[in-house]
Amino acid sequence: MNILDTNVIEIDSGQCVVIQCHYDIGRTFIRAMRGENVSSGCQISYRGKLLSLASPEAAKQVGFSSLDEGLYERLKVKEFLLFWAELYEVTSPIGELLSQIGLAGKPNERISKLSYSEKRLLSFARSILHDPELIVWEDPEQNLDLESCMIVRRMISGLVRMNKAILITCSTLEQALSISNRIFRLTGSSLAPVPVQEQLDSNEPESIAEDEEPAIANRELQEENALRLAKLMVKTEDKYVFIDPSDIRYIESIEGITHLYTKEGNLSCPWTLAELEVKLKLYRFYRCHRSYIVNLDQIAELIVWSRNSYSLVLSDDDKSRIPLSKGKFEELRTFVGL
Repeated sequence: MNILDTNVIEIDSGQCVVIQCHYDIGRTFIRAMRGENVSSGCQISYRGKLLSLASPEAAKQVGFSSLDEGLYERLKVKEFLLFWAELYEVTSPIGELLSQIGLAGKPNERISKLSYSEKRLLSFARSILHDPELIVWEDPEQNLDLESCMIVRRMISGLVRMNKAILITCSTLEQALSISNRIFRLTGSSLAPVPVQEQLDSNEPESIAEDEEPAIANRELQEENALRLAKLMVKTEDKYVFIDPSDIRYIESIEGITHLYTKEGNLSCPWTLAELEVKLKLYRFYRCHRSYIVNLDQIAELIVWSRNSYSLVLSDDDKSRIPLSKGKFEELRTFVGL
């Protein structure tokens, strides 16, 4: 995958590309792809041509699923898929497809009776019914329950193994990191690749960039101070905030800015992840990814999406999902005594 221009991404077969962006920006991007007269700041090149879903040819080779897609709710699940199979003029194994999306027991259920997650899964099934070369899904995990997210991840892995090209928009970086290592961040004015550290073997230590590593001369002093640490004093724009370390759920680095996610809210701070890793060393915090530190006491679940993809689910109301690097998986299991 290469950037052909400042705002053009080329996508190839057997690849999953994720565009991480704000919801409104993602909506504009999708509208632009569908041929509406809007500018999104990003274009997709597939097989050497700029992709537009407005052309009749695209309908034959692209499988598309959007957040606002209508599903003919008066129809039953199987009737809906058979209806689209007839439109596409294809013969598709409907039973196998329903099993793939977890609806094998609901072929005669009216779509209006399905949950939101089940409706979205049905939309994804409809998008691949005609065996398209390229699949485009808009924010596929938004508001989905955890089981449905797992189904989506399995579908994505399976489609990549089938040499399909997949393009996904995604509103959160943690989801993007868990789905693919080919990620671009789209803002209102720019498109930039998100650097993703290559996964390391479980027996190979994960290195810290030289500009992040605290000076060795200060490390012992910082660890000694951590012993006495009762609260973190964090400078915000106009004041200092005192935070109990146990109130921090996780810490994330986004474009060089460190964000603390706490029980009371979110705020940024001037420390790097490497510095916070030292400060919080004795408080059961763990560097689970190059961009994340997590409070071990906040972890509720560890999910294995695939052989190389893992997430930590936290116990907060949002059930926040934090990516776990491949090289950290066995280390974390040992660390927590699993």
